[in-house]
Amino acid sequence: MTPDERQKRIVRELLQFEDAHERLSYVQDRIKRSPALGTDQRIEVFRIQGCATPVWMVPSYHGGRCSFTLDSTSQMVRGLASLIIEVYTESTPLEICEFQSDVLAAAGLERRITSTRLHGIAQLEAAIKRFAGSCL
Repeated sequence: MTPDERQKRIVRELLQFEDAHERLSYVQDRIKRSPALGTDQRIEVFRIQGCATPVWMVPSYHGGRCSFTLDSTSQMVRGLASLIIEVYTESTPLEICEFQSDVLAAAGLERRITSTRLHGIAQLEAAIKRFAGSCL
């Protein structure tokens, strides 16, 4: 599945909820299914710089595909960041470098998120692309 296909699936899932506040609640609920990073991974080398709330992303590259796991001290930030991670995980480095996610805008969430959080999400996506670029 490509990043575009994953993004479309996520947006369809989120748009099942008519109200943007319900979508945000769902984003927070769905992240509870994902395990948190261990303290050994919540280290400075994995921390996304430029995020007001601490966010850690652990990238990996296996079999020609990139994968990402993440954690944050905020459930909301963790949920929003997980949407970006989900778009790109299991993609090739080239797919990642060539794709620009707009999952938050397409799901109608961008207007409900503070500019500080949007900046942090942009920093996360930049870190994903840097990692993918290093795998080319």
